[in-house]
Amino acid sequence: MGRAACVLVAAALLGNAAAAHGAGPWVPLCPAAPAGDTLRREPERLIACVLAVGLGTFGAHRIYLGTRPGVPILYGVTFGGFGVLPLLDLGHLLFTKDLAPYRGNRQVFMWARPRPPATAP
Repeated sequence: MGRAACVLVAAALLGNAAAAHGAGPWVPLCPAAPAGDTLRREPERLIACVLAVGLGTFGAHRIYLGTRPGVPILYGVTFGGFGVLPLLDLGHLLFTKDLAPYRGNRQVFMWARPRPPATAP
């Protein structure tokens, strides 16, 4: 049951008392809604996975997640590393909890750790 439906049910059962902030304990009928970030990011995961399966050899999922232009060109020239890179990317997209490291990733291997910046001697 969605959050809006819970509010409507509570309003119907309790009248205007559900909207009022009166004294006394008030227990919501519905559990708290999950964080908006998880609801917003799951379609992103789904779209990226579908692109990785359908057009992964051309790097479409990497374009969707945001990357430098050279990465999809490399994917296209090598047909996604002969089909291996999109499969590895798909595994990481499916089984990684947070997609933040993959958004805007400029590396060819999006799961590799970035190199630390070079420091002058």
